[in-house]
This record gives sequence, structure tokens and C-alpha cells, in this order.
Amino acid sequence: MSHFLRTPVCITRGRITASALKNRLLLRRPGFACYRNVVSATKAPIVEDATPIVEDAIPEEENDDFAESRELILSVLHAHATKRDARAYINKYSDHLDSAERRKRKEFAKKVLRSVSEAARAFDLYGSAQIELKDMIRVAVIKIRGVTDLTANILGNIGKTILRLQRLGLSPVIVVDPVEENGPGWMQDAEGFASSAQIKQMTGIAARIAAAIEKPLACDKSPTSSAVLSLRPPTGHKHPGKAVILPSMFSHVAPYLQSSIKWSLPHLMFSAMTNHVVPIITPLLYNEYSSRYAIATADDIVYEMVSKISGMASPEIITLDKVIYIDPLGGIPSEERHSGAHILVNLEQEYDDIKRELDSVMYPPAKQSVVLSILSNKGGAERYNQAHIANLNSFRRLLAVAPPSTSGLITTPVVAASQTTRNPLIYNLLTDRPVISSSLPVDGKRAPIQHTTLLRHGMPVMMVYSSRGMYLPEYPGRGSLGSLPGKVSNGLSAVCNGVANVDIVKLVALIEDSFGRELDVQHYLDRINGNIAGLVIAGDYEGAAIITWEKVPANPLDHVAYLDKFAVSRRNQGSAGVADIVFKAMTDKLFPKELIWRSRTENPVNKWYFDRSKGSLRLPGKRWTMFYRGYDTREDERLQDYIDVCSIIEPSFKS
Repeated sequence: MSHFLRTPVCITRGRITASALKNRLLLRRPGFACYRNVVSATKAPIVEDATPIVEDAIPEEENDDFAESRELILSVLHAHATKRDARAYINKYSDHLDSAERRKRKEFAKKVLRSVSEAARAFDLYGSAQIELKDMIRVAVIKIRGVTDLTANILGNIGKTILRLQRLGLSPVIVVDPVEENGPGWMQDAEGFASSAQIKQMTGIAARIAAAIEKPLACDKSPTSSAVLSLRPPTGHKHPGKAVILPSMFSHVAPYLQSSIKWSLPHLMFSAMTNHVVPIITPLLYNEYSSRYAIATADDIVYEMVSKISGMASPEIITLDKVIYIDPLGGIPSEERHSGAHILVNLEQEYDDIKRELDSVMYPPAKQSVVLSILSNKGGAERYNQAHIANLNSFRRLLAVAPPSTSGLITTPVVAASQTTRNPLIYNLLTDRPVISSSLPVDGKRAPIQHTTLLRHGMPVMMVYSSRGMYLPEYPGRGSLGSLPGKVSNGLSAVCNGVANVDIVKLVALIEDSFGRELDVQHYLDRINGNIAGLVIAGDYEGAAIITWEKVPANPLDHVAYLDKFAVSRRNQGSAGVADIVFKAMTDKLFPKELIWRSRTENPVNKWYFDRSKGSLRLPGKRWTMFYRGYDTREDERLQDYIDVCSIIEPSFKS
């Protein structure tokens, strides 16, 4: 079995060494002290060298914020994450920059300002046209729906979650989603423009969100103070408040409301983010020809922001990390998960299947969350499904233009308001994974019903199955540069003349990269050729599984599906969900009835296997541990069959 969760070289017996992570975790703001932290993944957190490295004093309130951030990082990584998670987060969100990097980012800020008109540039957010970017801007676009239905407590805790995301390295921007509470078209007048009452309502919703961020436990349904709405900081303050409502940053590029949206004032948002202020945007469109406003759909505003940020030519300075929908509907429902949400959606592979399911299965509106008033009208269940389809289509569109590393999250306000380390927004930021693994058995105790879905643009997954046994192509030899047939196409692929259409060179390279050992290729092919039951290949050979038919020694006419190789490239180990994608395709699509495998007893990935297996047994000699999974396994009467098969498999790596 693959060591796809290999221990990094900088880890020593359960903790990340101080020398390997020196200066990597810097939770700071410009002009304030920063501290170095050493994270332990298996022992109690240790904080070393907690001496300020600059002399500026930290105000008491700021000091409390930094302390909370450190404790939050340590508690999540210590309680739930692996050593790899800790290292990846610290490497990704460290703002330890050299002077050359800072100069590049400053030039980027000037480029943003030069890209807007003189009139727009004259309207400056904080009284100065100069923006100095202190670190990478990692944007999280957060759309909030149904704010008017939320209690002050829930909305206040959502505000706290947003501030925590900011302290942990993200730069959140909030987009208000005006729910069509009174039916289609309520937001425009007869001419297609927004009325003053509708604009006031929109601003009131934004003001309530701003209050939740400014004073999380003091927000109510009344508008906030003018200081929150002001575009300039109060006199005498070095920094503005925690949130600011921006005027319309979007306009029409033609005199028709159906024309495309133009992001006219992007520098306003970047200015706020640079000063650690959360921008709140209402989906108002300024029509340049009529000097009037219309209200766009929030999804269109989000798409405009995502596409423009993703298309910027300075990915080392600004990047889009997350797109988050906080929606009373919650994640995309799954029939397999008893109407709970899908855990992880690989859109490249699963979109069509999920869309068909939502078209055919009527899910009742979730009882555990506030249901939007649109669902209380006629056709509640159908409207509920259609709303989920709209969210699914929205993320398919967004993630298609976003960077491959961008992830999407859909969750309920109640879940987003959670102040525990299992809050999926916080957990995903620190680990780049969902709170629970999508490959865990649905009926297992470790896979409770969830209402949050993590979405990725993902990768195609090729699955090949043979009931009689197939062959792999001939291997051309070491050092070959020839490109063999085997482009990965999504879905179930056929076998051509008994030979799987795969790139054997890439497949062998993946196996060796995953295991960190050299494969005895010809010996391996001689053993498995003609007996290959199935293949799963994800992406451009980023993950793969090879399953063989193995004869049962006690009955040569009987055979069992055996997972011979399970490999994930090192750069994708522990992230991007590649292991879950391959494992689910293999166990849910190809071999749901019965599958066995073995792993060396000391393999650190065995805990991952234990969680996903139906049962396990240490084989005689204590060298191997055997696992089995499926809905029709034979452990009650013929467990010895599994033991015999796993005991006679020949090793395939060179010593």
C-alpha cells in the first residue's frame, strides 16, 4: 500500500522542529510585534522564542487578537490536523517577505491605481492614493444570503468567524445577496431600475453585517452607526474600523441592463483589504447612461470579482483562495448521505451525476436551518432543489475561471457561526480539507450528517473495469521520452483488445513517486498482467489505483478483488482530496461488493485505512495488516480466504 501520507523530513517524533519552522508563523500587522510559534501535531502545543522581534508596543486589544489567533491555530492543528497540514498552512500563510517581494507588491498596487480613471482615483478610500501591500492578499469572497432572517446571536458569531479568517491570513470580502422574497423581479421598477426603498433595504442589510463584524454581540436589525458606513476613518485613529460598506463598485458598460457588468472601482476593495478592513459590497449597478442604479444578482457580482481577480497578472501578490456561500439552504444534498450534504464535490467528475440526482430526487427543506421565505411558497421541495441546482451551477461557473487551488464552500449560517475548532470555514483554511473525509463509509460513526459541502473544480477520473482480467501496455524501458497512448478521459473507459489505454510510463512514475521506491517493472507486469480487474486514474496521473483478481488458494475457481497499488503523487498528498477521489471511485463505483488489501504494519497511513475499512486483521508474522471493505464480504464464514490471498502476494519493489 502507498505511503501517501509520508512523514516530512523536517518532522521528528511527533513535532515540527524549531529549526525547520523558524520565522514561518508570523501573525502580525504592520508596525506591531510578531511571535514565532512551533506547532506540535501529537503533543501539547509548545510556544518557543516568544520574544518580540520589534520594539513597537502592541495595544491591548490587538494583543488579545494575536493571542486568540495563535491559540486558534494551535488548537485546530493540534486536535484535528496532521503534521503535513501544519507545515502547509505555515508555509502558505507566512508573510515573511524580502525587500524585493515587497517592491513587486508595491508596484502591483500602483498598477491597480493606474488602471482606473482619474475620477475614480481622486475618490480615495483613506485620503491617500498610495497603497503599500504588506503581504500576499489571499482573497475570500463570501456571499451571505438571508441576513434578515438571522438572529443577532447567529449573525454576531458569523462576524466573529469572518474576523478569525482575517487574522489567520485571508482577506475576506462580503457580498450581500438580496433574496427575492416577493417573487421574481421585485428588485427593479417598471423601467428595470432599483427604487430608493430597495436601495435603502440593501444598505440596511449591509449595515447589519458591518455591525456584526464591528461588534459581534451587539448587532441587531437596526442600521449601524455612521462611523461604520463612513468611507474615512474616524479622526485620530490610525486604522479604520473592522468593516466598511463600499459604494457601488460595479457599472453597466452599455445602456442596457442586460449588458455585462464592469468592475469600475477595484482599488477601493484592495485598499480596504490592505488596511485589514473587511469590505462589504452591495450588488448595485450604476448605469452610466441613465445615472441610476439597478440591482444585479449576487452570483453575477461574485463571478465578476472572481474572474477579474483570477485574471490579474500578479499571482504572487494577489490570489483567490476561497469562495464561500453562507446560505440557509446549506450544502448540496446527497441521497447517499440520507439527505445530508455532499462532503466533497469534484465538479469535473461528479457534476452530471449530482445534477441528475437533484432533478430526480425531491429533498424536503432542511429542518435544522432557517428556510428562506421563497421556499414557503408553492412547490417548496421543488424550489428547494432548484435553489441547490443554482448553487451547484454557480460554483461550476466560478471554479472554472478561478485558479486550480481555489476551493468553494457552501454552509448554513448556523454552522458558519460555530465558534469551535470544527467550524468548517476555519478548519478548511488551516487544512485545505473538509471537516470529515468524503471517503469514510457513510454508515460509519466517523461520518455524521453534515450540512457543508466543499467544492473543487477538480480533475477528470478515468475508471477501467474488466471481469476477466486485462493487461497494461508494454513498458518501453527506463529513460524513455516517448509519449504512449493514455490521455485521461472522464468516466468509465473501455478496454481495447484486452489492454488498458493508459500511459504506462506516467503510471510507473506515479507509483515510484508515491512510494519513494523503485519498482521492478517487468517483474510487476509479469505478475499482474491478465489479472487486472480495475484501474482508477485521477487527473494527469496525480493519483491511481490498480486492482487485481487474485485466486483463492483453497478454491482456484474463486477469486477476490485485491487493491494492489494505491498511489498519490507527493505534491498532492494530504491536500486537494486526490486520495479521497481515487478511493471513492474504486470502492463506490467499481468494487462496492468486496475489496481487500494489505499494508505494512508500521505504515503510518494505516489509521486512514482503519477508518475506511469494514474490518482488519494482523497477518501471521506481524509484517502485514490486512483490510477488507464492501457490502458482501466473507469474513463470517471464509475469512481464511482473505488471509491466504494477502499472505502470498509477491513484493514488487526493488530492495
